[in-house]
Amino acid sequence: MKIKPASLWFALFLGALAALPPISIDLALPALGAIGHGLDSSASTAGLTLSLFMAAFAGGPIVYGPLADRHGRKPVLLTGLVLFAIGGLVAACAPTIAVLLGARLVQGAGAGAGMTLAFAIVRDLFEGAAMQRRLAAITVVANVAPVVAPSIGVALLAVLGWRGIYSVMALCGVAVTLVTWWGLAESAPARSASEPQPAESVAAMFTALSHAYGRLLTHRGVLGHILINGFGFGWMFAYVAASPLILLGVLHVSPVLYSAMFALTGSAIVVGATLNERLGAKGVDPEYVLAAAVCIAVAATAMLVALCMLHALTLVHAMPCFAMATFCFGLAAPSAARGALNPLPKFAGAAGGLLTSVQMLCGAASSSLVACLFSHGGALAASCVMLGFALAAAATWLWLRASPRVGLEGLARSNQ
Repeated sequence: MKIKPASLWFALFLGALAALPPISIDLALPALGAIGHGLDSSASTAGLTLSLFMAAFAGGPIVYGPLADRHGRKPVLLTGLVLFAIGGLVAACAPTIAVLLGARLVQGAGAGAGMTLAFAIVRDLFEGAAMQRRLAAITVVANVAPVVAPSIGVALLAVLGWRGIYSVMALCGVAVTLVTWWGLAESAPARSASEPQPAESVAAMFTALSHAYGRLLTHRGVLGHILINGFGFGWMFAYVAASPLILLGVLHVSPVLYSAMFALTGSAIVVGATLNERLGAKGVDPEYVLAAAVCIAVAATAMLVALCMLHALTLVHAMPCFAMATFCFGLAAPSAARGALNPLPKFAGAAGGLLTSVQMLCGAASSSLVACLFSHGGALAASCVMLGFALAAAATWLWLRASPRVGLEGLARSNQ
């Protein structure tokens, strides 16, 4: 029995696809020390399980998207989910750290299919406010999962040990695979008889990939919205990387208060995405919502920089700025995703893959900049990284508006 796209079950299914990558990253965070001890390795080496997972996750969507456009969403999604489940199972049984690292690489490659094809499936099945509502839900789930996953990981570690954490990941992968197999109908646009059939050779596959990404990268609206989404994730992830350094190291808050403050900023993402959905339902154009989110993010991060320069950074002053920055990402992401997926529906899979990969790359870049600069510039350096990504998003939005063919009104019409 196929799941009806308009049903709550289908929304939960999309949420599960979006949640797999962040849960797989953060669920095992509390277990790094136990992994190192259990496999006669160091905690830093065990930390490579996260790095390799994220590297494979960032690269996978680049391949999955165009393949899903040519061969359909369901078979490509099933392939990724099977890889994810196998990677989790091997990780749970890994006898050495080398095997565990290889398993996490496979698991990350599989996880890349979930969020990529969740975006593509939404583009296939929904239009207008309904599409924006589903994209907002994906944003909520993808950003709430990292907040709650470490706490769940602590509980699982106490009850099942670190191998149990990977076993749970494998079971989640199996469950989503079974739901996909039995409940998901193919949503990709049907290929006409006049279109060439999918080629099987490696050379033809690379030709198809280059054609798909050539179309996307030369489409101003698609590329601009992908970049804005990536830069938005960059300013948000710079906060994630800097928050323990600033709140615990500079402002000297207690660990309990830090957890509460981090949960508050995570909730702000949910509020932003929910507001995006409500505004879409009331007919407010997503491009105006996107513009407002970017402008507020620039103002909030600029205020952080000013507070640092004036040596006036306190918890009372910093938290509204942090919360506003994360709120703005939640507000911007659904509209940015819609703007990236709408213009070229035949390449929705490739657009979803590029959207996911650029987002991960911007997150990795922003967190790396914070890690490199914080020892020299402290909170000011971290705040400047956040402001830099917000300004990059604003510059990209202005570039979109400046196009004589695209413009703000043209973008609005293309997203109707």
